[in-house]
Amino acid sequence: MFNRPADVSAKVSRGLLLKNPGDETDPHPPAAAVASAAVGHRKSSIEYRADIDGLRAIAVLLVLIFHGGLAVFPSGFIGVDIFFVISGYLTTSIIMKSLENGTFSFTGFYTRRIWRLQPAVIALLLVSLLVTTLLYLPDDLIDFLKSEKYTSLLISNQYFSKVTTGYATADAASLPLLHTWSLAIEWQWYLVLPLGIWLLDRYVAKHAFKAVILGLTLTAVALALYLSRAYPDLNYYYFTARIFELMIGSCAVIFSSDRFRLNRLSASLICALALAVIGYCAVQDDILAGFPSYHAIAVCVATAVLLFRGIGDASLTSRILAFKPLVFIGTLSYSLYLWHWPILAVMAYLGIALTPTVTVIYFALTFVTGYLSFVLIENRYRKARAGFGKTLLLLMIVPAIGLSLLHSAGRNHEGWPNRFGEDSVAMFSTLKAFVPANREDCLGASDGSNPGCIMGAAQAKPQVLLMGDSYSNHYWGFVETLARDAGLSVLAQGHPACLALPGIYLYNWYKARNALYEKCHAAAQRYYELIANGQFQYVIIGQFWEAYLTDSIVTRLDDPRSLELSQQRLGTAIREALAIIVKSGATPILLMNTFPMPTGINECLLKQVKLRGLMGSAEHSRSCASVRWSGLEDPFMATLFSDLQAEYPSLVVIDPKDVQCQDGTCRTTIDGVPVYRDIGHVSDYASYKFGELYLERFGNPLKAKP
Repeated sequence: MFNRPADVSAKVSRGLLLKNPGDETDPHPPAAAVASAAVGHRKSSIEYRADIDGLRAIAVLLVLIFHGGLAVFPSGFIGVDIFFVISGYLTTSIIMKSLENGTFSFTGFYTRRIWRLQPAVIALLLVSLLVTTLLYLPDDLIDFLKSEKYTSLLISNQYFSKVTTGYATADAASLPLLHTWSLAIEWQWYLVLPLGIWLLDRYVAKHAFKAVILGLTLTAVALALYLSRAYPDLNYYYFTARIFELMIGSCAVIFSSDRFRLNRLSASLICALALAVIGYCAVQDDILAGFPSYHAIAVCVATAVLLFRGIGDASLTSRILAFKPLVFIGTLSYSLYLWHWPILAVMAYLGIALTPTVTVIYFALTFVTGYLSFVLIENRYRKARAGFGKTLLLLMIVPAIGLSLLHSAGRNHEGWPNRFGEDSVAMFSTLKAFVPANREDCLGASDGSNPGCIMGAAQAKPQVLLMGDSYSNHYWGFVETLARDAGLSVLAQGHPACLALPGIYLYNWYKARNALYEKCHAAAQRYYELIANGQFQYVIIGQFWEAYLTDSIVTRLDDPRSLELSQQRLGTAIREALAIIVKSGATPILLMNTFPMPTGINECLLKQVKLRGLMGSAEHSRSCASVRWSGLEDPFMATLFSDLQAEYPSLVVIDPKDVQCQDGTCRTTIDGVPVYRDIGHVSDYASYKFGELYLERFGNPLKAKP
């Protein structure tokens, strides 16, 4: 019924054991894919094809080169897609063949998969735990332990989709287990495929089988295209956006036939075109947005062509892919994939730039570590060494429970800060002590109903409104310091990436293209309804103003868009906001920005903590305590704020740089504590300290109104 899944002879290639049920799938690059090359029962194994190992080598090399920062393959991440197709092809082949032979067993399948993948993963988790315990700061260690927990639970793809702003973004660069997202997808595929094929084999008529598989695959493709539009920054990690890639691999099995075989010339031309498609996609530099989408479909179809019996194995291309050095790299691909990313993540965490020398070291470490992992772990434990129950307990349940408990312990002990010595413990304690209990909860609040969003002096009703985006939220300490000194209470409201101005919309860069940021618009409307009630003496607007100087500001969906038009609309909206505030009887205050966070500054500042002052890290960190500043502001914003002060005499403009910067330099630490807590936002300690310094030097602008 399964229409000849694959040829069946138990061939082994030079020490490389034949692929097993659930073969080659790679959770990122080669994670599970390479891993899929396991041994199985002789009856359920498929004929070994060296060209598949060669294809796997191309996939893992694309990933390694891409992550290594080499510009030759700016879209080398498509290596993951190649692995997924290979995995779908091999797992489907083996399961179908074992069903035909009457040898299929769910427990047997999962036992072999677990032994094939988990020993190397457990080694990775243990080594990564050791390294991060030595180097990662308390909060970062807690986050790492959380990622270990979700990796052991086979859902790290969901975890990383929530804690990163996207694939290949700055906030993902130092996460050692980021690459396990693909391994999670691999396991999710293993949970779906065997049962799915078994049910189809049992309940779907033979003549309808291919049509059902094709229909499901096309549905999965359509779903992926929808997700690429609706969630372009998140769908990269979604199983629902990736399953079509594995299913295309399944189709390469199901639609193959022993009776079909092209002549060598035709097959070679088709396969050369398929390789050209893969190469073309790999060298494109603008396909990541919304990926996987059309380019992913092209890569997957091209890979399926190279796998298709009667085409891929009949071509000259198969001989090229069977080139022994490529095959050797293909056999190592799972281990190479597992170990390459933690090496890069730790380098990124320590602020080590990928110079040519460092890049060479990265590749050398990856291949040495990958080879040792293959020889000492992957190959040694390839065969199952226990039954299903013991295997599940030993390699899946125990690690998951242990890592979950370890994460809880790390959280309860605040990441064990004592690892870094007394001075560092004092710094960590200071940073934590100044974090307001409710500040984060008030980012996203806009109706004034949360009493936890009121700060400053104890009053029945707040007399000051602080509103804006996340930058208004990071001024919490600054504004609270002024408010307490003035005996006023403050209602803090804010919405991420949102201009708190009336009459405008922003295009939402987190959702589908050309969708308006409706939540932002609604929040701004509520702010000005509160203001119009006349209860506030002061209204403070804090924004990352320069971030909005794009073409994203409109008044309605069909507005023409340009930077110049956005600047005009921004000026109009601020003037409208000031008019509403002044009419309500309140004094308007605009908060300018702190000095933008220099790239890599916290890595530089904290290097001495991570390395305990060794290898010149103390001197290196001291050199980062301040940075040069030209004193120049964005010319458009500087002119706009100057004009606004002339037009609205009651307007107060507060520039935190007046206390952060002096004599052409801006401080990045205060009392040895970092000014910045993440990309752009200042720490709560710095926010409070800047408020104190402002009071000392300039007095309190909240006392100006009688």
